[in-house]
Amino acid sequence: TFWCIATIQSMLLWRARLLRFLSPYQPWIISVLLLFIISSHTYQGFSYPSMSTVIEHIVLLKVKPEASDEDIKKLIEGAQSLRTIPGVISITVGSTFAEEWMPDRRNGHTHTLSCRLQSKEALRVYQDHPLHAQVKKECMLPVLAEPPMAVDYESVVVLGDSTEK
Repeated sequence: TFWCIATIQSMLLWRARLLRFLSPYQPWIISVLLLFIISSHTYQGFSYPSMSTVIEHIVLLKVKPEASDEDIKKLIEGAQSLRTIPGVISITVGSTFAEEWMPDRRNGHTHTLSCRLQSKEALRVYQDHPLHAQVKKECMLPVLAEPPMAVDYESVVVLGDSTEK
């Protein structure tokens, strides 16, 4: 990596000198820009190379009205345990909501599970994993009013700036 950075920096400096655009501070600026371009973003221990893609697995759930708080807790804890499956970057699960200022777009879906995976191959591993089958059978299906609705898509990772207000 260092050799690659040094070679690119050398080529840029040579071109800049040739075109007479080089000021005394530009070598430092070029070095910082190169490190920024080549660096990768990190999220909870998983490295996202610049412009990398991930697989998003979204599941909409309609929990039976008679499901107890204990049933829902078991559903959520079971879903959260899926994070241990190889290739899973993150799992989020929670109750849906609609604020009074927004239209209710839930169509009866009471809970949502979102799973971010490293690749399409990781999605296959996730779907075929024994833990996934166990959680689905023991924690999800018994409390659902109807089969879950699931969609998968490939997405470019775009990280937000948490310093903006």
